[in-house]
This record gives sequence, structure tokens and C-alpha cells, in this order.
Amino acid sequence: MEASAKSILHDYSGLVYDSETALPMASVAVSNGREVVLTDEAGRYVLKGWHKASFITVTVPTNYWSSCYYIPVSDKESGYDFALDRLENDYTNHVFLQVTDSEVGAKGPGQWVEKLRRVAEKTHPAFIVHTGDICYIDGLKAHLRGMNSENMGVPVKYVIGNHDYVNWGEYGEALFESIYGPVMYSFEVGRIHYIITPIVHGDVKAKYTQSDVAAFLVNDLRHVSHDKKVIMFNHDFCAGDEAGFVFSDGRTKIDWKRHHLLAWVFGHWHYNYLNEIGGIFNITTSRPDTGGIDASPATVRSVVLEGGALKGSRCHYNDFEETAPTEAYQWNVSLGGNILYSAPALEEGIVFAGTVSDGWPKQCSVAAICQETGEILWKYQTKNSVKSDIRVIGHKVIAQDTEGNVYCFDFSGNLMWNTKTELRNPNNSASSIAANEDYVYCGGQQQVYCLRVSDGSQVWSKKLSGGNTSPSGFVLHENILFVGTHWDRLYALDAAAGETLWTNNSHKLNYFIMTPAVYGGCLFAASWSRLYKIEIGSGNTVKYREFEGYVFNSATTPYVEEGVMYMGTTNKGVVAVDTESLDILWTFETGKNLILTSPYSFDSGGTVDSAVVPMGKALCFGASDGFLYVIDKNGKKIEAHNIGSPVNQAPIAVNGSMIAADFSGNIVCIAVLQPQKFIFKPQHVA
Repeated sequence: MEASAKSILHDYSGLVYDSETALPMASVAVSNGREVVLTDEAGRYVLKGWHKASFITVTVPTNYWSSCYYIPVSDKESGYDFALDRLENDYTNHVFLQVTDSEVGAKGPGQWVEKLRRVAEKTHPAFIVHTGDICYIDGLKAHLRGMNSENMGVPVKYVIGNHDYVNWGEYGEALFESIYGPVMYSFEVGRIHYIITPIVHGDVKAKYTQSDVAAFLVNDLRHVSHDKKVIMFNHDFCAGDEAGFVFSDGRTKIDWKRHHLLAWVFGHWHYNYLNEIGGIFNITTSRPDTGGIDASPATVRSVVLEGGALKGSRCHYNDFEETAPTEAYQWNVSLGGNILYSAPALEEGIVFAGTVSDGWPKQCSVAAICQETGEILWKYQTKNSVKSDIRVIGHKVIAQDTEGNVYCFDFSGNLMWNTKTELRNPNNSASSIAANEDYVYCGGQQQVYCLRVSDGSQVWSKKLSGGNTSPSGFVLHENILFVGTHWDRLYALDAAAGETLWTNNSHKLNYFIMTPAVYGGCLFAASWSRLYKIEIGSGNTVKYREFEGYVFNSATTPYVEEGVMYMGTTNKGVVAVDTESLDILWTFETGKNLILTSPYSFDSGGTVDSAVVPMGKALCFGASDGFLYVIDKNGKKIEAHNIGSPVNQAPIAVNGSMIAADFSGNIVCIAVLQPQKFIFKPQHVA
């Protein structure tokens, strides 16, 4: 044992040189994963031994590249030499692509890799980074074969995620290191110093600790020139203090604002979210192959750097290029950005709508459109995306963005009040609003707020779970507010005081995408493939049913009439459900999804996130296949209109027309031909 320890702890030395000229390179950083030193004038370095060292890595400087930027440590003391290739192109301005949480199995990456390759061909990135959760032994062994520097045509970097710590070898990171190399190192492109660090916790005990990461960061940052900005890649967000963006191991604190941090880029949460805090960008991205945990669309993200500035970021949503409407309508207008889960509202001839922007610069707003002509009457840029429904209370228009800013406008677009609610997580991605004449219930699944409609002042706030955010809306019924908290439970709160009346997570009721519906003294909720009927007064589950082949993780809001509930699904379009028995009466299937929003659902068709809306004796709704549908109450199609873009929020049915918002940011008005044609005749089917 002593001999082995001695062989590990000897010093390591080597040379860094230009591969073309063979000339030594001075002032290049080299690390053992903890200590960081610079090469001398002769290009040489000496590193002290470290008992956890697995690799010697070189911080490849700007204008150079090397596919061999790390060398596994061994019993040898010298000869850890790095030959660096000079780049022909100037990367002062450059792009990188991010994918994350692909969670592949033994088959490796799926069809999303072709999407990534197409995005790479268009954007010409300097590199691609995968920010963790390849997942488990089979996935780790397969992923690199499907996505590597050779087959992608650009350098590919990998970050370790919590599910990449596996029971293989002597410690949790061992398999990752054997395939992907070091979990902690840095490199430079243009005027950006990039740092990759591990999450330090996972399914199997980690070798490296938070203190190891802190030591590496302190040593690495010591050698970063002042003309460079820093971008961090980690699997999780940076836990900060009241000033934001502070890394700490309990003893060492790194205030990133003093180290020119430009962006912290991460995965883990399966969200699409970007915000800017004190000049630092907080960036996370959903999975590339399925909807996020919060029902964010599957995507690949590009980030554009110009010198030391972040100039742009875009989410490239799978299998879909943003389009203009494809049919002739009464009118259509583009609001910019995207529209996702925020149902427009109509009042006194004005349509109010909210838009989403997962990228940069932000294109998110609350806008007012003339119902008659489609003219944009006014537009107010919000700080971040508006995913909550627009609420109109009297002559007040109320919306909430994903950072917890609640806005109240008059009908002319004047901001009457703006209240900031604290949503507890730095990477919130969805928000919910319910309202009556006097109060607005807002915030998110972790923290709920009650504000006065009159002036936005706070009445009460209530801390709930630590679960994820979700498009599942708050439901206000008489004096009860219902909130479904992701990965936790259903809450019933006293709307006047915010106190908990009851909770329910029985029979696996713990995952909420769908907004619950109230009917006949009961609340109807869904989770995965199960439907639930819950007594409002007690919170007891009256009945629940599981349906093989059906998934109910869409962002739909059901419509209930005469004992029948009409609702969207993840994979079967729209279903009609008997509220007494919870039998499915009929199914109306929709087409192939243009974007993927439902979490952990890999079927490419049949998602309806839109609410089902009554239209005379018919029903209307939008679908992820890019169509607006009108059907009768027996589930038979009357009309279908090709919008050319997903419709993930409820249309407005008014005066024989449908007004709908699509994912590409368009508001369209369509004359419906036969909304009164069919009469409702319930039919039970086997």
C-alpha cells in the first residue's frame, strides 16, 4: 500500500509545444484536477502529486486546439507532453451548442442526433457540450459512439451528471472517466475561458468533493487573464446567496461577479430557461428527445458569443421550423417570440396575449390586438416569458412572467402595478394565475402568493413543496385554491388565508401537467396514465382509473358538461370521459407532433396541450400537429384548419370564429363554417 501511494504522489512533469513549429509554449495552464500551474519559457511544467489525480489536463488556449487535451496519470513521472494545433479560423466571435439530459440506453442517442447535426451545419459551432445525465452504465458506454467529435464534425465536450455516477470501478465517476476523460478542466475559445466541473453527487458515491472543485476553481481562476470572460458548464445551477452566483464548499467562497462570470450553463432540471441576473446569464435547456419535466419543448440550444459578450441564444425545437400561418384567414398577426401555454383572453373587442422567449435577446411581452382587424394596439415587453393564462378582471389585464413578476395593465396598455414574487428557484420556467374580483393567486408550485387586484399588494404567501414547476394551472373554486405540485402532491388551500385544508398524493397522485377540473363537488385530476376523482371537501380519492396505452401528461385544461369531461392527452388526441365511472367514452386522435412537450413521452403524435373549448354544440381545440380542430360531442371531426405551427393553448370561440395563438408567435382569426351542425348524443363505447 505504501509503495502504491508513493507511486501516485510523485510529481508530474511535461512539455507543451506548438505541433506545427515544435516550439515550446509559455504561460499555458496545466492541471492535475486540483493544482494548476503555468508552463515556463521552455514550455515545461511540474505539478505536485495529488492522491485523487486521474489525469493531467492542458487548458488549450485561444487560437489552438487539441483532441488530446488530457493524459491519464500512471507511474511515470515525466513525459506528460501536449502538442497543440494552431487553428486557421479566428474564433473571437463563435457559437457553441448545448444538449443535455439525453438519458440514453444501450442503443445510444436517437434521432435527435440528426437534428443536432443539422443545427451544427447551420450554425458552425466551435464546439458542442453535453451538460450531463447520459444515464447509467449502458448509456455511458453507448453515447460517445453516437455523438463524438469525429461524427459531429466539431469538438464535443461532456459534463458528468448525477445519473452518470454508476457502480463500476472503484468510485462513482470511474466509468465516465474511462470513456469521456476528466470531469474537471478548462479550455479557451476566443475571449472566453470555459470551465467544466462535476456535480459531485449522484446515484453512487463520488470521488471528488465540493472542496476539490473549490480548490480547482481557485487555482484555475488565478491564471485567467483579465481580458477574458468566464462561462461555467455544470450539470446543476449555481447556488448563490442574496447577491447571486456564489460558489461555496462551506469554507471557500467564490463570488463569480468578481471573476468575470458571463454565464452559468447547466441541465438537470429539464427546463428551457434563460434569465440575466446582474449581468450574468443563467441558462438551462430541456432534453433533446422529449418534453421537459415542466413540459418545455424538446430542443437543442445555440449560444452566440461576440468577443466577451453573449449576443444571442436560440432554442432549435425538434422537427419544427417556425412558420407563418399557411391558410387565408380573416386576419393574422405576428407578436414575435413564441406562445406556449398562455391562453389569450378576449374582452370588449380586444384580444390579450402573452409570449415566451427561451433565448436571447428576449422577445416576450403582453400584447393587445383588435378583435375586428388584428391590429396590434399595444405591446409591453416583460422581463421574461409569459406562460400563464392572461386574466382580465374588470378593466385590468393581469399576467405573470416566469421570474415571478406580476403585471397589471389597463386596456390602453398603461402599467398600473408590478409586483415581484419570489419563486424560490433560480431556474423557474412556468407560472400559474387564478383570480376573482378582489384577489390574484399567483407564483408557482413551490411558493403561492395572494395579491390584491386593486394595487398588487401581498395578502399572504404560502411555501409548498420543493418540487418542479409545471404548466398545471391554479384552480380557484369558491373559497378553495387547488395547486398540484410536481413530484409531490395535490394541495387544497384556504383562498382567504392560504392555510392548507388538505393534501392528497394517494395512488401515485404526485405528477401534474394537466390543470384539474371541478365538477359536481369533485376535482378531476390526472397523473401519467391515471385519472382521479377527488372529493372537494375532504380531499379523499373517490375513484381512480388507470388506462393502458393512454398518457395524461399534457398541459390541457378539461371542459366538463352534462357529466362528460373533454380533455387533451399526450398521445391520443382528445378523449371524452364519463365523470361518474371515469370510463373513456371516445377518443379523437390527432396527427404527428411538430414539437415534443410532454415529459418522458417518446411517441411522436397525438399531443393536445390546448384546453377543449365549447363552440355552440361543438368543441374546438388546437393540437401539437399544427391544426385547429372543430369536432362534435360524439368525437367526429367537423373541420380542421392547418395553422402550420403547434397550438398549445386554448383558442377563443366567438361569433362563429376561432381566435388562436400558435407556437410561432402568431395570433390568427378563422371563420368556422359549421359550429352548430352536430347535436350532442353521448355514446358509451367498449
